[in-house]
Amino acid sequence: MKFAQTNPILGAILYNFLFGISYLPLKILTARLNGDTALLIALRFAICLVILYALKHTGRIHLRSLRDMGISILPICIFQLLNGFFETTGMCFYPSGKASVVLALIPLITTLLAIPFFHEKPSAGQFFFILLSFLGVFIVAGNSEDKAATVWGFFLLLMAAFMSSSLNLCIRKLGNHLTPLDITYAMSFAMFAIYGSISLIKHLVSNELTELFRPLSDPVIIGCLLALSIGSSLYASALRNVIFTHMTMATASSFSGISTATAVLTGVIILREPFGFREFFGLVLVLLGIWVSMHFTIKMGDFLPPIILLYFTYIK
Repeated sequence: MKFAQTNPILGAILYNFLFGISYLPLKILTARLNGDTALLIALRFAICLVILYALKHTGRIHLRSLRDMGISILPICIFQLLNGFFETTGMCFYPSGKASVVLALIPLITTLLAIPFFHEKPSAGQFFFILLSFLGVFIVAGNSEDKAATVWGFFLLLMAAFMSSSLNLCIRKLGNHLTPLDITYAMSFAMFAIYGSISLIKHLVSNELTELFRPLSDPVIIGCLLALSIGSSLYASALRNVIFTHMTMATASSFSGISTATAVLTGVIILREPFGFREFFGLVLVLLGIWVSMHFTIKMGDFLPPIILLYFTYIK
Protein backbone atom coordinates (compact mmCIF):
# COMPACT_ATOMS: atom_id res chain seq x y z
CA MET A 1 0.00 0.00 0.00
CA LYS A 2 2.93 2.35 0.65
CA PHE A 3 3.89 2.27 -3.04
CA ALA A 4 0.63 4.11 -3.85
CA GLN A 5 1.76 6.98 -1.62
CA THR A 6 5.16 7.27 -3.27
CA ASN A 7 3.89 6.49 -6.79
CA PRO A 8 0.20 7.50 -6.90
CA ILE A 9 0.03 7.17 -10.71
CA LEU A 10 0.90 3.47 -10.52
CA GLY A 11 -1.56 3.12 -7.66
CA ALA A 12 -4.30 4.77 -9.71
CA ILE A 13 -3.67 2.42 -12.65
CA LEU A 14 -3.79 -0.67 -10.40
CA TYR A 15 -6.89 0.53 -8.56
CA ASN A 16 -8.85 1.14 -11.75
CA PHE A 17 -7.75 -2.19 -13.25
CA LEU A 18 -8.93 -4.08 -10.14
CA PHE A 19 -12.17 -2.12 -10.07
CA GLY A 20 -12.83 -2.88 -13.73
CA ILE A 21 -12.16 -6.60 -13.51
CA SER A 22 -14.35 -6.89 -10.40
CA TYR A 23 -17.46 -6.70 -12.61
CA LEU A 24 -16.83 -10.30 -13.67
CA PRO A 25 -17.15 -11.97 -10.22
CA LEU A 26 -19.92 -9.52 -9.30
CA LYS A 27 -21.95 -10.52 -12.36
CA ILE A 28 -21.40 -14.23 -11.65
CA LEU A 29 -22.42 -13.81 -8.01
CA THR A 30 -25.64 -11.96 -8.82
CA ALA A 31 -26.63 -14.88 -11.06
CA ARG A 32 -25.57 -17.62 -8.61
CA LEU A 33 -27.34 -15.96 -5.67
CA ASN A 34 -30.48 -15.27 -7.73
CA GLY A 35 -30.19 -11.53 -7.27
CA ASP A 36 -30.02 -11.69 -3.45
CA THR A 37 -28.30 -8.31 -3.09
CA ALA A 38 -28.30 -8.20 0.71
CA LEU A 39 -26.70 -11.63 1.10
CA LEU A 40 -24.10 -10.92 -1.57
CA ILE A 41 -23.01 -7.66 0.05
CA ALA A 42 -23.05 -9.17 3.56
CA LEU A 43 -20.81 -12.10 2.56
CA ARG A 44 -18.54 -9.85 0.54
CA PHE A 45 -17.79 -7.48 3.40
CA ALA A 46 -17.77 -10.18 6.07
CA ILE A 47 -14.66 -11.54 4.37
CA CYS A 48 -13.16 -8.03 4.32
CA LEU A 49 -13.71 -7.62 8.06
CA VAL A 50 -12.21 -11.03 8.85
CA ILE A 51 -9.07 -10.12 6.91
CA LEU A 52 -8.81 -6.66 8.50
CA TYR A 53 -9.25 -8.03 12.02
CA ALA A 54 -6.67 -10.75 11.35
CA LEU A 55 -4.14 -8.19 10.11
CA LYS A 56 -4.86 -5.94 13.09
CA HIS A 57 -4.43 -8.65 15.72
CA THR A 58 -1.19 -9.88 14.14
CA GLY A 59 0.21 -6.36 14.30
CA ARG A 60 0.41 -5.90 10.52
CA ILE A 61 -1.88 -2.86 10.49
CA HIS A 62 -3.33 -0.33 12.92
CA LEU A 63 -7.04 0.46 12.91
CA ARG A 64 -8.89 3.08 14.91
CA SER A 65 -12.08 2.06 16.64
CA LEU A 66 -15.32 3.35 15.18
CA ARG A 67 -15.86 5.33 18.39
CA ASP A 68 -12.56 7.17 17.86
CA MET A 69 -13.54 8.05 14.30
CA GLY A 70 -16.67 9.77 15.57
CA ILE A 71 -19.68 10.97 13.64
CA SER A 72 -17.49 12.37 10.84
CA ILE A 73 -17.32 8.90 9.28
CA LEU A 74 -21.13 8.69 9.00
CA PRO A 75 -21.50 10.39 5.56
CA ILE A 76 -18.91 8.03 4.05
CA CYS A 77 -20.75 5.00 5.43
CA ILE A 78 -24.12 6.25 4.16
CA PHE A 79 -22.88 6.88 0.62
CA GLN A 80 -21.05 3.53 0.60
CA LEU A 81 -24.25 1.74 1.69
CA LEU A 82 -26.29 3.39 -1.05
CA ASN A 83 -23.57 2.85 -3.66
CA GLY A 84 -23.32 -0.85 -2.82
CA PHE A 85 -27.07 -1.32 -3.10
CA PHE A 86 -27.52 0.54 -6.39
CA GLU A 87 -24.46 -1.02 -8.05
CA THR A 88 -25.13 -4.62 -6.99
CA THR A 89 -28.85 -4.45 -7.78
CA GLY A 90 -28.23 -2.67 -11.06
CA MET A 91 -25.91 -5.46 -12.17
CA CYS A 92 -28.88 -7.84 -11.99
CA PHE A 93 -30.62 -5.89 -14.75
CA TYR A 94 -27.73 -4.78 -16.93
CA PRO A 95 -24.80 -6.41 -18.80
CA SER A 96 -21.50 -5.93 -16.95
CA GLY A 97 -19.75 -4.36 -19.96
CA LYS A 98 -22.43 -1.73 -20.44
CA ALA A 99 -22.69 -1.20 -16.68
CA SER A 100 -19.06 -0.14 -16.62
CA VAL A 101 -19.79 2.47 -19.28
CA VAL A 102 -22.57 3.98 -17.16
CA LEU A 103 -20.31 3.97 -14.10
CA ALA A 104 -17.61 5.68 -16.16
CA LEU A 105 -19.60 8.84 -15.48
CA ILE A 106 -18.34 8.84 -11.88
CA PRO A 107 -15.35 11.18 -12.49
CA LEU A 108 -17.51 13.55 -14.52
CA ILE A 109 -20.20 13.69 -11.86
CA THR A 110 -17.45 14.17 -9.28
CA THR A 111 -16.16 17.13 -11.29
CA LEU A 112 -19.62 18.71 -11.35
CA LEU A 113 -20.19 18.12 -7.63
CA ALA A 114 -16.80 19.64 -6.87
CA ILE A 115 -18.06 23.01 -8.17
CA PRO A 116 -20.24 23.86 -5.13
CA PHE A 117 -18.25 21.87 -2.55
CA PHE A 118 -14.63 22.61 -3.51
CA HIS A 119 -15.19 25.66 -5.76
CA GLU A 120 -13.47 23.90 -8.68
CA LYS A 121 -15.13 25.33 -11.79
CA PRO A 122 -14.65 23.47 -15.10
CA SER A 123 -13.81 25.50 -18.18
CA ALA A 124 -16.15 25.75 -21.16
CA GLY A 125 -14.11 23.13 -23.02
CA GLN A 126 -14.14 20.78 -20.05
CA PHE A 127 -17.91 21.15 -19.67
CA PHE A 128 -18.37 20.37 -23.39
CA PHE A 129 -16.51 17.07 -23.06
CA ILE A 130 -18.48 16.25 -19.92
CA LEU A 131 -21.65 16.51 -22.01
CA LEU A 132 -19.95 14.43 -24.71
CA SER A 133 -19.42 11.60 -22.23
CA PHE A 134 -23.04 11.76 -21.13
CA LEU A 135 -24.03 11.44 -24.80
CA GLY A 136 -21.82 8.38 -25.15
CA VAL A 137 -23.45 6.71 -22.16
CA PHE A 138 -26.94 7.25 -23.54
CA ILE A 139 -25.86 5.87 -26.93
CA VAL A 140 -24.68 2.65 -25.29
CA ALA A 141 -27.61 2.45 -22.87
CA GLY A 142 -30.17 3.21 -25.57
CA ASN A 143 -29.59 -0.01 -27.52
CA SER A 144 -33.05 -1.59 -27.40
CA GLU A 145 -31.84 -4.80 -29.07
CA ASP A 146 -30.08 -5.96 -25.90
CA LYS A 147 -32.78 -7.64 -23.80
CA ALA A 148 -30.46 -7.85 -20.78
CA ALA A 149 -30.33 -4.05 -20.54
CA THR A 150 -33.36 -2.48 -18.87
CA VAL A 151 -34.35 1.09 -18.03
CA TRP A 152 -34.54 0.10 -14.36
CA GLY A 153 -31.00 -1.28 -14.45
CA PHE A 154 -29.73 1.89 -16.12
CA PHE A 155 -31.40 4.07 -13.47
CA LEU A 156 -29.92 2.01 -10.62
CA LEU A 157 -26.42 2.22 -12.07
CA LEU A 158 -26.79 5.95 -12.67
CA MET A 159 -27.72 6.36 -9.00
CA ALA A 160 -24.67 4.25 -8.09
CA ALA A 161 -22.51 6.69 -10.06
CA PHE A 162 -23.95 9.62 -8.09
CA MET A 163 -23.41 7.84 -4.77
CA SER A 164 -19.83 6.89 -5.68
CA SER A 165 -19.08 10.48 -6.70
CA SER A 166 -20.44 11.76 -3.40
CA LEU A 167 -18.32 9.15 -1.63
CA ASN A 168 -15.20 10.43 -3.41
CA LEU A 169 -15.94 13.95 -2.18
CA CYS A 170 -16.30 12.72 1.40
CA ILE A 171 -13.06 10.75 1.21
CA ARG A 172 -11.26 13.83 -0.06
CA LYS A 173 -12.78 15.91 2.75
CA LEU A 174 -11.79 13.50 5.54
CA GLY A 175 -8.46 12.40 4.05
CA ASN A 176 -6.48 14.61 6.43
CA HIS A 177 -8.22 13.24 9.53
CA LEU A 178 -8.51 9.49 8.86
CA THR A 179 -6.13 6.97 7.30
CA PRO A 180 -7.16 5.09 4.13
CA LEU A 181 -7.40 1.83 6.11
CA ASP A 182 -9.61 3.48 8.74
CA ILE A 183 -12.00 4.58 6.00
CA THR A 184 -11.95 1.12 4.41
CA TYR A 185 -12.64 -0.50 7.79
CA ALA A 186 -15.56 1.82 8.57
CA MET A 187 -17.14 1.27 5.15
CA SER A 188 -16.75 -2.52 5.40
CA PHE A 189 -18.26 -2.60 8.89
CA ALA A 190 -21.24 -0.50 7.83
CA MET A 191 -21.90 -2.64 4.76
CA PHE A 192 -21.73 -5.91 6.72
CA ALA A 193 -23.80 -4.65 9.67
CA ILE A 194 -26.66 -3.21 7.61
CA TYR A 195 -26.92 -5.75 4.80
CA GLY A 196 -26.12 -8.67 7.11
CA SER A 197 -29.03 -7.63 9.33
CA ILE A 198 -31.35 -7.23 6.34
CA SER A 199 -30.43 -10.66 5.00
CA LEU A 200 -30.80 -12.29 8.44
CA ILE A 201 -34.25 -10.78 9.02
CA LYS A 202 -35.34 -11.71 5.50
CA HIS A 203 -34.38 -15.37 5.94
CA LEU A 204 -35.84 -15.55 9.45
CA VAL A 205 -39.19 -14.26 8.22
CA SER A 206 -39.25 -16.75 5.34
CA ASN A 207 -38.06 -19.54 7.68
CA GLU A 208 -35.06 -20.24 5.44
CA LEU A 209 -32.21 -19.57 7.83
CA THR A 210 -30.13 -22.42 6.39
CA GLU A 211 -30.11 -20.61 3.03
CA LEU A 212 -27.70 -18.08 4.54
CA PHE A 213 -24.99 -20.75 4.56
CA ARG A 214 -25.87 -22.51 1.30
CA PRO A 215 -23.54 -20.32 -0.82
CA LEU A 216 -20.58 -21.49 1.27
CA SER A 217 -20.91 -24.96 -0.27
CA ASP A 218 -20.50 -23.65 -3.82
CA PRO A 219 -16.80 -23.38 -4.81
CA VAL A 220 -17.61 -20.93 -7.62
CA ILE A 221 -19.34 -18.59 -5.18
CA ILE A 222 -16.48 -18.90 -2.68
CA GLY A 223 -13.90 -18.13 -5.36
CA CYS A 224 -15.83 -15.12 -6.67
CA LEU A 225 -16.41 -13.81 -3.13
CA LEU A 226 -12.71 -14.05 -2.31
CA ALA A 227 -11.74 -12.31 -5.55
CA LEU A 228 -14.34 -9.58 -5.06
CA SER A 229 -13.65 -9.08 -1.35
CA ILE A 230 -9.85 -9.09 -1.43
CA GLY A 231 -9.25 -7.56 -4.85
CA SER A 232 -12.01 -4.95 -5.00
CA SER A 233 -13.66 -4.29 -1.65
CA LEU A 234 -10.45 -4.39 0.38
CA TYR A 235 -7.32 -3.74 -1.66
CA ALA A 236 -8.76 -1.58 -4.45
CA SER A 237 -10.89 0.34 -1.95
CA ALA A 238 -7.86 1.07 0.21
CA LEU A 239 -5.92 2.13 -2.89
CA ARG A 240 -8.72 4.52 -3.83
CA ASN A 241 -8.66 6.06 -0.37
CA VAL A 242 -4.88 6.55 -0.66
CA ILE A 243 -5.13 8.02 -4.16
CA PHE A 244 -7.86 10.53 -3.35
CA THR A 245 -5.83 11.83 -0.41
CA HIS A 246 -2.52 12.10 -2.34
CA MET A 247 -3.73 13.32 -5.76
CA THR A 248 -6.06 16.06 -6.89
CA MET A 249 -9.58 14.87 -7.67
CA ALA A 250 -9.27 15.68 -11.36
CA THR A 251 -5.95 13.83 -11.69
CA ALA A 252 -7.20 10.74 -9.86
CA SER A 253 -10.40 10.69 -11.92
CA SER A 254 -8.51 10.88 -15.21
CA PHE A 255 -7.52 7.20 -14.88
CA SER A 256 -11.10 5.92 -14.62
CA GLY A 257 -11.17 4.96 -18.29
CA ILE A 258 -8.89 2.04 -17.40
CA SER A 259 -11.64 0.41 -15.34
CA THR A 260 -14.18 0.99 -18.11
CA ALA A 261 -12.00 -0.58 -20.81
CA THR A 262 -11.10 -3.51 -18.52
CA ALA A 263 -14.73 -4.22 -17.63
CA VAL A 264 -15.94 -3.96 -21.23
CA LEU A 265 -13.26 -6.29 -22.58
CA THR A 266 -13.85 -8.76 -19.73
CA GLY A 267 -17.59 -8.82 -20.40
CA VAL A 268 -17.15 -9.28 -24.13
CA ILE A 269 -14.36 -11.88 -24.04
CA ILE A 270 -15.35 -14.00 -21.02
CA LEU A 271 -19.11 -13.49 -20.62
CA ARG A 272 -19.74 -13.22 -24.39
CA GLU A 273 -21.82 -10.08 -23.95
CA PRO A 274 -22.95 -8.35 -27.18
CA PHE A 275 -20.82 -5.40 -28.19
CA GLY A 276 -21.26 -3.93 -31.66
CA PHE A 277 -20.33 -0.73 -33.44
CA ARG A 278 -22.94 1.33 -31.59
CA GLU A 279 -21.57 0.28 -28.20
CA PHE A 280 -18.01 0.83 -29.37
CA PHE A 281 -18.81 4.33 -30.63
CA GLY A 282 -20.55 5.23 -27.37
CA LEU A 283 -17.64 3.90 -25.32
CA VAL A 284 -15.14 5.94 -27.34
CA LEU A 285 -17.22 9.08 -26.67
CA VAL A 286 -17.27 8.31 -22.94
CA LEU A 287 -13.51 7.73 -22.72
CA LEU A 288 -12.75 10.70 -24.96
CA GLY A 289 -14.94 12.95 -22.86
CA ILE A 290 -13.34 11.78 -19.61
CA TRP A 291 -9.72 12.03 -20.67
CA VAL A 292 -9.96 15.28 -22.63
CA SER A 293 -12.02 17.01 -19.93
CA MET A 294 -9.44 16.00 -17.33
CA HIS A 295 -6.69 17.31 -19.62
CA PHE A 296 -7.94 20.83 -18.94
CA THR A 297 -6.99 20.52 -15.28
CA ILE A 298 -3.94 18.23 -15.11
CA LYS A 299 -0.43 18.13 -16.50
CA MET A 300 0.26 16.23 -19.68
CA GLY A 301 2.54 13.85 -17.78
CA ASP A 302 -0.41 12.67 -15.68
CA PHE A 303 -2.67 12.59 -18.74
CA LEU A 304 -0.33 10.33 -20.74
CA PRO A 305 -1.01 6.87 -19.18
CA PRO A 306 -4.74 6.78 -20.11
CA ILE A 307 -3.92 7.89 -23.67
CA ILE A 308 -1.40 5.04 -23.97
CA LEU A 309 -4.04 2.61 -22.71
CA LEU A 310 -6.58 3.86 -25.24
CA TYR A 311 -4.03 3.37 -28.02
CA PHE A 312 -3.16 -0.22 -27.09
CA THR A 313 -6.79 -1.15 -26.37
CA TYR A 314 -8.53 0.14 -29.48
CA ILE A 315 -5.89 0.89 -32.13
CA LYS A 316 -3.37 -1.89 -31.72
